[in-house]
Amino acid sequence: MTPFREQPAERQEALRTAYAAEMARQGSTCEMAEKIARFAAWLAPQGVSFGPEDLPPRRQ
Repeated sequence: MTPFREQPAERQEALRTAYAAEMARQGSTCEMAEKIARFAAWLAPQGVSFGPEDLPPRRQ
């Protein structure tokens, strides 16, 4: 599987957009660990891995 962070920016944006459309039909969560797990599970069949290391750095 290819890490999400190694995908080209255009591919990352396309995946985020497709995922957002999918999640609009499902229940939401505020729990970050759950959000990461859901996104990772959705990406896996597409050959893409995702973990906390793929999150952008937090702004200070």
